[in-house]
Amino acid sequence: MKLLIQTASACAVLTTLVLLSGCEKKSAPNVLAHVGEQVITVDDFKDEVQYRVANRQPIPERQVLLDEMIARLALVQRAKSAGLENSVAVRRTFEQMLIAKLKETELEPRLAAVKVSPEEIRAAYQQDAARFTQPAKAKLAFVRLAADSKSSTNQLAEIAARADEAHRQALALPATEKSFGKVAADFSEDQITRYRGGDGGWFTAEILADRWPKEVVVAGLALKNIGDTSEIIRAADGFYFVKKMDARPSVVTPLEQVQGGIARRLQVAKQAQIEKEFSDSLLVGKVQKDLQLLSGVDYPNQSVEKIAAVPSTLPGLP
Repeated sequence: MKLLIQTASACAVLTTLVLLSGCEKKSAPNVLAHVGEQVITVDDFKDEVQYRVANRQPIPERQVLLDEMIARLALVQRAKSAGLENSVAVRRTFEQMLIAKLKETELEPRLAAVKVSPEEIRAAYQQDAARFTQPAKAKLAFVRLAADSKSSTNQLAEIAARADEAHRQALALPATEKSFGKVAADFSEDQITRYRGGDGGWFTAEILADRWPKEVVVAGLALKNIGDTSEIIRAADGFYFVKKMDARPSVVTPLEQVQGGIARRLQVAKQAQIEKEFSDSLLVGKVQKDLQLLSGVDYPNQSVEKIAAVPSTLPGLP
């Protein structure tokens, strides 16, 4: 809708410019009106009618329409005599309208013609298989008995003995007990999980929680069956053992469920490439820069980040 409005505005400006350029011919035939040194011809009048029809604007009586054209031309003449056509704001607005019209006529048809084939969708799906795959994961429970490099030999022996007892009790838990239950509450020194049976949540091989030693999580993921408990693992900060509470296999999302999104992504990428090629083609063999002269032009202070963020393409082009 915004582009339609811009296009309509562009057409109005372009019509006015055509009117001005055409009317300056004093010898033009079929002159309907003189406005100062300019004229309105029959062709100008027909163009105005066609413009209004194309843009679904009301068409008044013939003389009313001619009077409107005369009034507009008089206003344009006054604006030009005041030098308004040379202002940056007016010039910038007109340039933006021209750019919008150029895109509408030359670029948008190319963008609209972009198609994505089923073969391209399938190839992208296979290439990004990991993106559409939920990895296998396991729900793990932990028991931790803290120990560090400052612990004495006797302290380490006592901690190891407590770990052995905790492990023995964990292995004796009934099969119906999915977590470490009371064992975690009695022995674990991880305050977050000890009162919920050691439940540490879900883990995958790609995502290993930072708060648990990697080797402990890996050992838990390697357990074959739900309900299995690992051996005692000596880590840098203590003694651990881990239990596999639950597991879910890897799941691949079918192509049928994601092909719409893939198609849109590929189409956007193709359109972006067309826009870049279109923009680049306008610059070939036309641009010369005097960076030395540019360096001496007064310019507001800006950070390097802001300057780097300014696109290098033509104004108004992607």
